[in-house]
This record gives sequence, C-alpha cells and structure tokens, in this order.
Amino acid sequence: MKKVPSFLAAALGAALLCSQPAPPQRVGPLPGGGFLLNSGWKLQPAGRQIPLGSFPTSLVASRDGNFLFVLNAGAKPSLSVIVTASARVADSAPLEDAGLGMTVSPRADRVYVGGGAHASVYEFTFDGSKLRPGRTFAVVPQANRTANSFIGDVAFSPDGRLLYATDLFDNWFLVINPQSGTVIQRFKAGQRPYRILFPPDGKSFFVTSDGSVTQYDTATGSNVGVVRIGAHPTDLVWRNGGPDAAEGQDRPAWTARLFVAAANTNNVYSVGVSAGNEMTRLESINIGFSPDQPLGMTPSALALSPDGKRLYVACSGANAVAVVDVSGERSFTAGFIPVGWYPTAVAALKSGGVVALNAKTPAAGTGSASWIDPFAEDQLAQWTQTATAASPYASGKADAPAPLPEIQHVIYVVKGSRTYDQVLGDLKEGAGDAARATFGENVTPNQHKLAREFVLFDNFYVNGDGPAGGLQWSTGGIASDFVMKLERSERELSAQPPAGYLWTNAASAGIPLRNYGFFAPNAPGVPGVVHDPVLSRPNITNLQFRGVDPDFPDAERAKVFVSDLAEFEKSGNMPGLILMRLANDAASRSVPGKITPASTAADNDYALGVIVDAISHSTFWRNTAILVLEADAQDGNDHVDSHRSLAFVISPYVKRRTVDSTMYNTISMLRTAEVFLGLHPMTHFDAGARPMTAVFQSTPDASPYTVEKPRIRLDERDH
Repeated sequence: MKKVPSFLAAALGAALLCSQPAPPQRVGPLPGGGFLLNSGWKLQPAGRQIPLGSFPTSLVASRDGNFLFVLNAGAKPSLSVIVTASARVADSAPLEDAGLGMTVSPRADRVYVGGGAHASVYEFTFDGSKLRPGRTFAVVPQANRTANSFIGDVAFSPDGRLLYATDLFDNWFLVINPQSGTVIQRFKAGQRPYRILFPPDGKSFFVTSDGSVTQYDTATGSNVGVVRIGAHPTDLVWRNGGPDAAEGQDRPAWTARLFVAAANTNNVYSVGVSAGNEMTRLESINIGFSPDQPLGMTPSALALSPDGKRLYVACSGANAVAVVDVSGERSFTAGFIPVGWYPTAVAALKSGGVVALNAKTPAAGTGSASWIDPFAEDQLAQWTQTATAASPYASGKADAPAPLPEIQHVIYVVKGSRTYDQVLGDLKEGAGDAARATFGENVTPNQHKLAREFVLFDNFYVNGDGPAGGLQWSTGGIASDFVMKLERSERELSAQPPAGYLWTNAASAGIPLRNYGFFAPNAPGVPGVVHDPVLSRPNITNLQFRGVDPDFPDAERAKVFVSDLAEFEKSGNMPGLILMRLANDAASRSVPGKITPASTAADNDYALGVIVDAISHSTFWRNTAILVLEADAQDGNDHVDSHRSLAFVISPYVKRRTVDSTMYNTISMLRTAEVFLGLHPMTHFDAGARPMTAVFQSTPDASPYTVEKPRIRLDERDH
C-alpha cells in the first residue's frame, strides 16, 4: 500500500473537513469578536463600553460639560453620573419610577427627573461627586391620579427659574416652581407630548407629539405654530444660524433650524425657524444604511456637535449612531458608528468624542454607554462597514423564494410566554430539573407530540422582551420606540409599528382575513371595541372569541374557532390568513385553590391540540400551514439564552419527525407567513430574516393529528 504524501493527506483532510456541515449559528459570543443577538444582528460596538443600570434612556450633560447624567428607566430605575474626563461612573442613586427625561440646573448642583407613573418630579442634589435624593414634587396630586398619570420629560427654562414637565398620557405640560415644588401653571398639549426644547432666548419652547412639533409661547402657554413631521417624533435639537449663501444668492428666510427625529420612520427632519418664529419644514434626511432601506432604523435621539456641523442620530433599530453633515443648506449622512444594543440617547462631547447610551446588553437587566473618542474620516468609513455588515438585511437582497403552490391558507398563532426549557426542554435534551419536568408531557402533551410528529426546532428565539414588545415583533416585524420604552398598550397611536401589522400587509394585498383574539374584547359579543382599522372591518374579527382574559379558558376559545371551521367547510371557503391569539399560558398566572400555572399551561396546550386536530381533519388540511410561536419568553429561564423559545410549523408538507437546529427567530416565522401569502416584508428585520421554508417538502403526508388530553385538571372544569 502506497503511503499518501503529507501534502495530499493534508489536502484530503481539509476537503473532508470542508464537506462537513457547518455548525448552526447560536446566540452568543462570535469567534472573531462581537456577539450574535437573538434578532440575527451582530454587535461589534466601537469605543469603550461603560456598564450602566437597567435600560438607560436619557443622557444630559452639565452646562460645563464635566458631567453626564444618565437616567436608567428599566426594571430597577436609577440615576447615574459619569465624570467626562475619566469616563467613570462616579455615583448612582435609586428611583421609585422613571419617565422619559430629566434636566440639570445651570450650576449642575441639582438634577430633576420625570417620575413616570408616580406622577412626580424627583429632585437630586449633586456636589461634584455624590448624588443625594432631595424633594419629591407630587405634580399630580394623589387624589387626582389615574392610570394615565405619567410624568415624562422635564426641562429647565434657559434662565433656570422654572421647570417644565409633560404629563404624557393626559396631554398636558406643567410649569413648576422649583423653589416651592408646586405647579403654578398647566397648559393643554398635543397628543402624547414627548420631548420639550427651549431655544436660547427662552421666549417660546417646542414640544414633539404625535406626528408634529408644536411651538408654545412661554409667557402664556398658547400655541403659536405647528409643523407636521413624520410618525412618532421623539427628540429634537436646536441649531442657530442659517447656511452660508453663495455669492449672488439670497439668504434663506430661516435663521435657525430644528432637527427632529421621527422614530417610526428612517428619517430626521429639519425645520427652519425664521426671526419671526415661523416654522417651515425644510428637508427629510434619510438615515438608512441605503436609500431603499426598509423601515426599522428607529431614529430616537439626537445630539449636535459643538461646532454645529455634525448631527449624531441614535438609530435604535440598527445598533448604530448615524453621523449627518448639517453644515450646508442640504444635509447628508456621512457614515455610521456601531454601538451597543438598542441605543436610546447620544451626546457630543466638547473633546469631539461621542457617547451613546445602549438600553440593553447580552447580560439581562443591564445597559451600557459606548464611549467614542474623537475620530477621523477614514475611521468613520471603517465603522460604517462594520455597522452595515452587522445587519442581516442587504440592499437589493432578493425576496425569499416563492411559496409552495399548495399552501393556500396560513393560520398564524401567537401564544403567551414560555421558554424552550419550560415546555420542550426534556424532549431532546434529557429530563432536566423538577421545575422544568413539571411542564413535561403530563402538562403539555400536545406540544410534545406536535414537535415529535412534525418538526422540532431547538434553536428558535423570540425577539420580544415583554408582552407588548413581543406581540409587536410577532405581528409587526419590530417593536416601536414607544413600546420599547414604555411597554404600553398597542392601541396607542404612537405605539403602532412603523409599517402596520401582518394583517395590514395582507389586507392591502387583498387577502381574505379572519381574526381570533387580536385587539378583541375580553367579553363576548361586545360591538365596536376592536381598535384597529383593518380588524374592525365587518366579518374580520369573531367577537365571540374572547380577547386577553386570564380567567377565560383557551379551550373555550378553541370551541369558537372549531365552530367557524365547520361553517368554512359548508361554504368551501376558508380565509387565506387566519390570525389567532392564545395568550393564557403565562407561568405566573395562578389563583389559589382554582388555577395553577400547570393547569393554565395545560389548558393552552389542549386548545392548541384541538385546533390542529380540527384543521387536520378538514378539507383544507392539504393546503394549509399552521405557524405557532410564543410572543415572548420572559416567564421562565432557558439554559441557552433567555430568548430561546418553542415554535411549531405544522402542515402536510412539513418534513415529518425531523429536528431542525437552524437558528430561527420571531421574524423568521413572520417572514415565513409573508412568503406563503406573497407579501412584501414590512421592516428591515423581516426583509433580512431567514424564512423557515427549508422544513417543507413537495410530497405531502396528509396524516391527520389527534389531540391529546392533558393528564391534569385544566381548571375547576375538566374539558
């Protein structure tokens, strides 16, 4: 036998290695540095990363620039102060609650923070090293507070004499005397007043609210001008002076500019302000990675360089800060700085450096600051390449392949809050601990059986961190700035995802719809309460299918759908898109002596099994795909990542009894629904997502599914 030459052996070994399938991507640190997020985006932030508290959202510099004050508005609200010279957190102090903003006195000896749902303004003293709690201004008296009472932003008048605060949901701005801590004036504001800005003269001030910027007279509080802006304007900055006029050209009428971030667009808008305080919208500045970038950049915060030539834009949905040249009459995006996860605020330092607050980090419950030293143009060019390469979306990327022609009906089911370990962890990975085993086959037999009989996804991640955000990710391809920061109702206009929802997309394409549970009432037969322009149309929403109501069993909801399915069978027509919300499986729900987390999960599991059983025994089964996912996974822990969760793709065309370890996420599932329905993506997240079409085959296996009865009681009644 001839000896194989060493170089040939090496080549054969390399070929053998290359022929092996690459290991699947997983959330976590990347071999070359950086971090792969559950969204499929990569983090590789520039500069130094300074640890902060939970979900930092607001950043204010002292007038001398020596200190930066940070509002951490997450689960454990706090106020922090950073020494600019050393980039060191000097001190932090806890808060009872936090709103959207804060302000610093001219001498930087006091800080005032919007108190959120506590309807107060908190005062802190600062001596150059320590923060100490001061007074609490109860700006909405306890007797007058409602569920809507929420103090958001706070701003000082330029002379430092008065405080102005927004009452976000009741649509007021309040004038507070900081000496007495009392409200001395109250004026009606536009819908959802978000941010307050005083120009240098202090004679008027500007407030962003739904779709507009309004100017108010400081003395009287009267509205002196409104200009329409893009959807959900958030931050705004003032730039004195007009552009230099070329020789022979007339100078423009405006003498200053406002720059306004509109978070539900990919744009920053500039507004000219004349000497007579007349406002004119001048331009919209596209801060997308490319001119055709789908929505999703989420420009949420702004800062102007000390020389006024550069505007820095926190692009929350792209983990980047856009650098915009505003030195001329027409502005343009010069490049991007990659920062941390979900930047929410930005500051320009006197040194020429930039600081961005990042609301999240891979370590749950923490935020950070990306500290960027002064940089040159060639460095910005390199950073721009890093920032754009971190996105799964690429300009001009072709849409996903056409759906299998046999799939004519998509049933899209969004469940509650379960991690993979809670429900399916023992199916492939061994028994696990007792807490996890509780939610095994005794409690969730149908989900185990569906994973066995169809396909088991063991590398699927949700995008949402909470119920409101998770629902938006599952149906809108993004969670809006408003929901990310406030986790408020999806019925809020400001909370809407930029391109609407999956049903908005489907309706515009003429696809017949039926809705079970989304925006539906929590009592049967209540008319006129579906707060959505599509779902409120006649015959779209079945009002007998109860909306979110933890005291109403999902098994009863399943009966409503099965009844409708019988009518579809009689007519021979079933809608192309069926939407269903089965939200009653949150592990935290329990009623002593009646309902336990296990019985809730069993009820939800049984309802899903009944629905799949009914579809699989219907005449529509051969042409149907059922897509099931959790909205978020925050009711439990997972040993791989807190976002790893369960998902199901159920159809005769699924490759039966297989395991798919491909990294998928919420947006993959949403994109799969869009592919089957022939819809365009809504945001840059679903435009760049990997659809789950690889689990389908051309030859169907039409064997029906048979529901399994849980081995525990579902409630007081045994369904």
